[in-house]
Amino acid sequence: MEFFLDVDGVILDFESSIIDFIRKEYIKDLPKDFTLKTWELVDEFESLDIEEVWKKFINSPAFSRLNLLVNAERFNDVSAIHPVYLITNIPNAQFDSRQKNLNLHNLSYKELHLAGHYNFGDIDYPTKSAAIKKLHTPSERLIFLDDHPKNCQEIIEKLPQSEVFLMSRPHNMDADDTHAWTRVNDWDDFMEKVN
Repeated sequence: MEFFLDVDGVILDFESSIIDFIRKEYIKDLPKDFTLKTWELVDEFESLDIEEVWKKFINSPAFSRLNLLVNAERFNDVSAIHPVYLITNIPNAQFDSRQKNLNLHNLSYKELHLAGHYNFGDIDYPTKSAAIKKLHTPSERLIFLDDHPKNCQEIIEKLPQSEVFLMSRPHNMDADDTHAWTRVNDWDDFMEKVN
């Protein structure tokens, strides 16, 4: 069995951190219980220059200090038994920050790779299925977990032998669950459904 896991919204809590950053830097009275309901920050914060917010956030110290959404010990228990590949959709320039963040939490994993549905203007930026095809051992069970329906659907289409799981997050609750993925609520739910 091989695990291919997204990072933001699955392993690390990107959403809470960017909301905290927006509250600190731009909207002081943003409610403490504010949650993102969509993928597009521009839809949530029409008054802000989202490109500026994004660039400031990913280049800030906060970006390399995202909190965990998983229990590190339970995560490391899995990676001690099975290969765990992390596939994250961030710009190339933020790769070191992402590694630093994962190391901060003492997470064990086989490798970290950049790939996803958004290419940040880089025509050579791989899709998640392209990255996984290079890493996957054909005789092994392929387990994929992401919180973005686009990535899940792409894996279903390009790697039909995979078992695809969608991590429930506030911004994907309206996703069409008639697709061939299994929705999970958290890491424990995911582990229960994988076994």
